[in-house]
Amino acid sequence: MKFDMELPTSREGIFVPVPFAGPKEIIRVLQESERLGFNAVWGTDFMTRTQGMGGIPDDQPPNWYELLMVLSYAAAVTKRIRLATGVILLPYRDPIILAKQVATLDHFSNGRLMLGLGLGFARDEFESIRPRAKKAHRGRMMDEKMEALRLLLSGGSQEVSYKGEYVEFQGVNLNPKPVQKPLPIYAPGRNPAALRRIARWGDGLLISAAGGRSPVDAILPLLEEQGRSLSDIDVVAEAELCLAKTHEEAVKKYRESRMGQFRLSKVPNLDKLVSMGWIGTPEEVADKIAKVNAQGITHFNALHIAGDTVEEMLEQMQTFAGEVMSKFR
Repeated sequence: MKFDMELPTSREGIFVPVPFAGPKEIIRVLQESERLGFNAVWGTDFMTRTQGMGGIPDDQPPNWYELLMVLSYAAAVTKRIRLATGVILLPYRDPIILAKQVATLDHFSNGRLMLGLGLGFARDEFESIRPRAKKAHRGRMMDEKMEALRLLLSGGSQEVSYKGEYVEFQGVNLNPKPVQKPLPIYAPGRNPAALRRIARWGDGLLISAAGGRSPVDAILPLLEEQGRSLSDIDVVAEAELCLAKTHEEAVKKYRESRMGQFRLSKVPNLDKLVSMGWIGTPEEVADKIAKVNAQGITHFNALHIAGDTVEEMLEQMQTFAGEVMSKFR
């Protein structure tokens, strides 16, 4: 079984207070994740604050660090842990430049990159960054850019071309290609369109740990249409994490955290959020993971940690590694 951990690259003002972590603290979390035996760290990707993100106060500008730059530095100060984008907001990015960046990073990290791609949850952030594309269909844009990325990152030395509604290039030849063949591409599988794009161009499926196998079962016929099987896909079950000595203490900690307050503003049902997350004692969380593991899923990610300081985050990581991960070794 593999267990992954979040990396606080751009989380301030949404999931954690402002300020939260600067470069030294981010590297501390990264290196502690490697020391504790986590398989990978996943960094978040936000660009500019908007009202759609929950109204971050004007007098609290969040420190959001560019994800690929952080992971490039991370590659130099670690040896084993894998480095994941969780997720790169693909509609914002030029696919040719992104392909060049990730291929380079895969070389400098000795093949440790995991490329997670997504749409972004705040439409107004996309419209702020790409105002000329306000009417764009982000799903179709993501399909094109994901297909273009796969084309640019695979194959040999031949030139490639692409022409779509949103993406076009002629006679492009990017080398070197990534160390990993293929470079693993992950995406959330939250709807049928997302599952179709993963079946066509992806290598990894990101699902909610609380949802069980339903997305996995749904992607099976789509994979078959592409001449692929589930063995071609790494399924990663994700959940929010908040551990404490008692269930009540964990729920209280989660409810009072910045992350808990943010989630409750979107889903005002604490019981539902607790049931969906890894919120409780280490024994309760291990039991939840074991039930998902019994369905054939072996890769897990603590997507968000309910901790309002880096020290609280580190404490959660250490408890998770020592009292939850250890039960599956």
